[in-house]
Amino acid sequence: MILGFRRYVALVPLLIGFPAVSVFAQSTDTTTRAQLFEARDALAVVGLAGVVALVAQSDQSVERSFTRSSLQNSSGLRNFSNASGFLGNPGSVILSAGLYFAGLGTHSRNLAALGMHTGESVVLGGIIAELLKSEIGRARPSISPTDSRVFKTGKGFSSDSYRSLPSGETAVAFAAATALSRGFSRDWPEHAGLMTAVGYTGATLVAGSRLYKNEHWASDVVAGAGLGTFSAIFVDRFNRRYPDNIFERVFLPASVTRYQGGVAVEWRVR
Repeated sequence: MILGFRRYVALVPLLIGFPAVSVFAQSTDTTTRAQLFEARDALAVVGLAGVVALVAQSDQSVERSFTRSSLQNSSGLRNFSNASGFLGNPGSVILSAGLYFAGLGTHSRNLAALGMHTGESVVLGGIIAELLKSEIGRARPSISPTDSRVFKTGKGFSSDSYRSLPSGETAVAFAAATALSRGFSRDWPEHAGLMTAVGYTGATLVAGSRLYKNEHWASDVVAGAGLGTFSAIFVDRFNRRYPDNIFERVFLPASVTRYQGGVAVEWRVR
């Protein structure tokens, strides 16, 4: 059965990643001092809210599509969904740590920085998502399948059943994808296109997994995608504006070189 137009509208943001990425990913020039907040940020937030509101109109129809017995009874889809969900949590954390230690092991400060900044983006996006979903208190579709407009403010702090908006797993997945995209665009531009495609494809699969498992409404994952994207952009701007911040000084060595069969790590102390 072909999905109706409204269902396609709800799925578009997932299939293309998230429109705001193209707006913010244009400038990664380190020769200018980055601003933490720009005038266009307000427009992006308003745009995100508009997209979430639009998708919310189709929440229940999308939920019914993903919970059809023909899909839920497929062991192949179920296994694929589980694997996709892993990419978000703990996959994003494992990726961040892996890049960081790989950078130290291969004497690449840029790679270690990419891992650390990805981890910072994941943590920031995850914390904001947890606070928001706990305060908003939206009922998960598994609890209220016939009504997507059930909200109990603050209920999410005491019940996981009311922690639907936004999707935390989607937020951390898009935070990692955005951090990777911006890092590669700056330090390894020849591989940026491939890594951007891989990163956002993985993040979109995470979003789809949350819908398949009936843990979130479509508008939840769109909100999570936007939140994760914005979190990584903020972290990137912060580290470009304050390149000598305490996190950089503590966790990123000034240099990592081979020395007498081992590794010499130089730290800046101020």
